[in-house]
Order: sequence, then structure tokens, then C-alpha cells
Amino acid sequence: MLTTVAMLVIVLGLMVSLARDVRERSAQALTETILRQLDTMMTQYADRNQGRVPEVTAFPPPGAVAPESAFEARPGSRPATSPARVGDQRPLLLRAALANSRDTVRALRAESPQSDTMMSGLPVSVFDVSLVRDAWGSPIVFMSQMHPWIGTAPRDKPYFFLSAGPDRDYLSRDDNLYSYEELIGGITHRRGE
Repeated sequence: MLTTVAMLVIVLGLMVSLARDVRERSAQALTETILRQLDTMMTQYADRNQGRVPEVTAFPPPGAVAPESAFEARPGSRPATSPARVGDQRPLLLRAALANSRDTVRALRAESPQSDTMMSGLPVSVFDVSLVRDAWGSPIVFMSQMHPWIGTAPRDKPYFFLSAGPDRDYLSRDDNLYSYEELIGGITHRRGE
């Protein structure tokens, strides 16, 4: 009887682990689909407006302090009087991300009635007509220009969309998802690489 109970515990543990892995892959696939749709919509917007993209709330917001990782590549570039990170910036970043996402959705919807059609199949938790979120609940951010803290798009486009990923931290590049990435054979590649 103890052997049977031990086997059931092992099987249950494997099932929970497998379910978590499937859920994470599903969330990543949904977010990548959303990012590609947004990228397509913004490309159409730019084509209709002579290459211009809408002005949206800046991200990161003014007043945000650079993360430690922004200075790792350039030793000695941080001013001695500026700390690497002051307090917890997540509320400041989240407010800016919410405003950025709302501005972007508003601009896309005003420019093209097709935008609602392209996003209509998404769950309400992801797209609620005024805001677009990733599968983990964070607002998807439109980057209209390159920024050293976040990363940059390949040479062919000056703009991109950004998801904070499963950790919901926009400044941690390890798990962020970008609209210019593609999933090829289970490995994420950035276009142009």
C-alpha cells in the first residue's frame, strides 16, 4: 500500500510539473501572437501616415532610474551621485505602461476600424477594447524609439512592442518578449540575426 501511495505521489508531481510547463508555453505563444498582431497593425498605421507612428506616453517614464544592468556593459559610466535603483520603480513603470498601452490602442482604433477585427478573437483579460495586455496581465508597451534600458529593434524598424514576460518586470531583459522575435524550432530568434 505504501508503494502504491508513493507511486501516486510521483505521478501527481509529474502531472503538476507538466501542466505548469504547458501553461507557460501557452502564455508565451499567446503573447507572441499578440505582439505580431500589434506589429502588423502599427506597420499599417505607419504606411498610411507616411512612416509616422502615433505619439504615446513615454516608456520608461521621465524620472525612472536606470537599472544596474543598463550600466554593466559600460564600466564607469554611472555618475557617482546617481544610485543604480532608487526604491521600487514598479508602480511608476506600471502607470507609464498602462498609459502607453491605452494611448497606442486609442491611436490604432481611431486610424483603422480593422484593428478591432484583428484583436477580436482575444480573451477579454488580454484585450478589453481600451488596453492590451500580455498573457501574464502586464500592459504591452509600444516603444516608438530605441531605449538603452529596454533593448532596440533591428535596423529595419525604429519601433517595436514589448511584453514584460512572466516576471512582469520591464527592465529585466532575460524573459521580455519583443514583437520582432520569432519562434523557430523552439528557439527564439530576433529578426535579422
